[in-house]
Amino acid sequence: MGTRPDSLAGSWYPASASALRAEVTACARYAKGRLAGTDFRNRGTPVAIVVPHAGLAYSGGVAATGYLAVREAFVRVDAFVVFGAVHRFRVAVPGLWARGEWRTPLGDIQVDGEIADALLDAGLCEENEAAHRGDNAIELQTPFIKALFPEAKIVPLAAAFFPGAAGFGANASRVVRETAPGRVVIAVASTDLTHYGASFGVMPAGVGAPALEWTRKNDRRFLDALTGLDLEAIVPIAARDGSACGAGAAAAAAGWARERGAERGTVLAYATSHDIAPSGIAEHFVGYGSVLYASNVDCQKGGSA
Repeated sequence: MGTRPDSLAGSWYPASASALRAEVTACARYAKGRLAGTDFRNRGTPVAIVVPHAGLAYSGGVAATGYLAVREAFVRVDAFVVFGAVHRFRVAVPGLWARGEWRTPLGDIQVDGEIADALLDAGLCEENEAAHRGDNAIELQTPFIKALFPEAKIVPLAAAFFPGAAGFGANASRVVRETAPGRVVIAVASTDLTHYGASFGVMPAGVGAPALEWTRKNDRRFLDALTGLDLEAIVPIAARDGSACGAGAAAAAAGWARERGAERGTVLAYATSHDIAPSGIAEHFVGYGSVLYASNVDCQKGGSA
């Protein structure tokens, strides 16, 4: 494995460094507004976030709330283990991009080979470059990671929609903590929520306000499972309701968070693409949410949480 190209630069986000930095700054400004008045001091230390992965102009502000919550706690993050939804290929086992770097217009992000090797040695995943080819789920996290945590490395894992995802996340947390004691390693799950509209084959409430209300309720059931750390329900709810394209990734982050001592999660922001960029009547839109998991356990040290 070598360099994974920034294949969506110029479409899902700006291709020039200056324009992308300005876009991330705009997303952060939106996020700061959403987080205004939020006191994180009594919530513990961030261990994982769940964020969306649409074009930055649509979901970037919601995603930025998760990264800013982490930035509030840590000046430096050593690595992000990124569990991504899988859109383009069938993946039966979590697929790891184990070597090299991921290109961004802001500069390359190195893959953390030490953590990658430990996960492979533990038998938790397999090297699978194809699972990451052309997919947006993890690539849309790279502008935030590079801009806000320029020294951080990443561990990109394509985490499909499978029932054992929460256990996989918990096991990954144990391996990482034992491999890199004392290092700050945060889990990120990348998922969008309900895709509503005729092109998605989902229109149970028609269009307009009833459609938006139906979608918000549909998304709320999934977000409630995430924030309540109902690990056994996360994937089944998404499968039943069609409320998350990356339910496996989200469940993995929830399992990681529980293993690190989190007792529940907090929804930092929620919006639909229609809320962010309304265009006529609401009839084709996607839900976006960000969730923060924090712990009062000193979970960056080796040993059990």
